[in-house]
Amino acid sequence: MTGRLSRRFTSPRRGRLAAALVLAWPLAGCGQAPAPVADGFSLADFFDGRSVSEGTVRTALLLDEPFTASFEGRRAADRLRLDERFVFEDGARLQRWDLSRSRAGVYTGTVATEDGDGTLSAPVPVAGWATVDGAVLAYDGYAPGGADTLLHFRHVMSRNGDGTLANRVTISKFGISIATSKVTFARSEAALAPG
Repeated sequence: MTGRLSRRFTSPRRGRLAAALVLAWPLAGCGQAPAPVADGFSLADFFDGRSVSEGTVRTALLLDEPFTASFEGRRAADRLRLDERFVFEDGARLQRWDLSRSRAGVYTGTVATEDGDGTLSAPVPVAGWATVDGAVLAYDGYAPGGADTLLHFRHVMSRNGDGTLANRVTISKFGISIATSKVTFARSEAALAPG
């Protein structure tokens, strides 16, 4: 999820170290996926209009990098077009989502991600499903601000009791987790303020 994530694992020296570190990690995404919930959580409802997030990315179990993001969503029936503007220590990056949910609760769509030079990648396919209190999305794409290393992203979102939405992201390569991210989405910045 970070611009540095892709560079960390693509430089030759760091790549060998990262490969050695992650070989002992468990495989990501194991287990049976639950069935979609037809009347489950709606990402289009939550992200219609403006919203914000804050979170951290943890790479190689050693480094935490904080980030924030702002969102501008446009809903049309069960379709959501969403611009997510990340702010990392090394700069701002855009991700552009286009998602639709079927009556059965299945999500399909695309996501395009801005690289370190400010170029938006070609959209990659996203698939997922609604749950009772959230959603799961998965795709093979690029880290915001990263290089052209294709990574697997799995987002598991669930509602918090305070109106915010938690997102746990696993980032993997060849089925091996190389980074995780914990994010809180909110409809306003006040909801993310401590205390």
